[in-house]
Amino acid sequence: MKVIKISELKIGMRFSKPLMLDRDNIFLNEKVPLSESDINRLAKFGFKEVMTLGEPIEEKQTVVGFEVKEDQNTLKIQQTFQHTIKHREEFSKIYREGFEQIQNFYRKVSEDKQPDISQLRTVGESIVDHVRSNPNVSYLLLQHHLEGYYLYNQVIRSTFYSILISQAMEYSRPKMIDLSLSCLLADIGMAKIPSYVSEKTGTLNEDEYKVIMKHPLLGYQLLTKTFKLKNSLATIALQHHENYDGTGYPQKLKKQDIDEQSCIFSIADNFCALISNRPWRRKFLPYDAMKTMISVTMNKFDLNILRIFLNKISMYPIGSFVELSDGSIGQVVDTNHSKMLRPSLLIIRDLNGEIPSKEIFLNLEVDSKVYITKAIEYNII
Repeated sequence: MKVIKISELKIGMRFSKPLMLDRDNIFLNEKVPLSESDINRLAKFGFKEVMTLGEPIEEKQTVVGFEVKEDQNTLKIQQTFQHTIKHREEFSKIYREGFEQIQNFYRKVSEDKQPDISQLRTVGESIVDHVRSNPNVSYLLLQHHLEGYYLYNQVIRSTFYSILISQAMEYSRPKMIDLSLSCLLADIGMAKIPSYVSEKTGTLNEDEYKVIMKHPLLGYQLLTKTFKLKNSLATIALQHHENYDGTGYPQKLKKQDIDEQSCIFSIADNFCALISNRPWRRKFLPYDAMKTMISVTMNKFDLNILRIFLNKISMYPIGSFVELSDGSIGQVVDTNHSKMLRPSLLIIRDLNGEIPSKEIFLNLEVDSKVYITKAIEYNII
């Protein structure tokens, strides 16, 4: 067994076998990097040396503030990120075309015209196929927004997140397409609400709020009577403001009385609403939105589906930004299901505030030297 003096240990060192205090007691597991507190703890308790059957793991490359580990773990994160970025142009095209189709459809309905619903089904199919080929589409969603009426952005973003949830619930492609169309039509009742109410930039008064509360029933009636859609495709329009605890509207349904797909859309719709600016409040950071949903408003949702959503996009949602304990800034690029508070990151500012000269990926599940101190708002120029 190789003996190593404490004075020879350096922060970040890793070994191919555990570091031992003696032949029977492990001090640090294999491949886990030494932290400053580890070394201080050894000195505090008077240890002069440690032992190991392994060898130091040499780092291929070092960047100020980080060890860039060219191992399979880092490679997987990099490949996942590159796969996501590869779809950016395709995603932007689908989002833009979807926005335009929703805008045209809703406006025609507001003018008492009957647009072709098959065009929205085509949009729904495109969203489904894109999500199926790019499961980390949340990264792109958080970076993308089209100028225009809030409602149309809300509808299309909520549809993307709903399909992400349904994918995790192992929906078939045909079932996902039906869900996607239903989500795109969820707020069609708003097209029949007077614009002085629906587009008001200030806080609604009591009478105006009562008018808004009519849109689920108006939407359901439009879809089933005017467009002759089957009930299953119109249910989300009717139920998307029902709450699991019975406090929603228009029917005050509870728990299993609410359709599963309506529960899915409700979670996606609430998250998207929270991370969007509204006339009466500033948008929430994605982390704060998620925290609110799993604590303050959790009784509104089916907790099993909410848990699936959390597992899918992380407590620090994919695409959001965080500050680390060393002062650097990272962007979340993937989840770690076993440790929801330690996702995988792309470092966009190092501890000196500089933009790294090359991509640095950090898996906080493995790299224990740093941790997230807070979620932040950050604009990539």
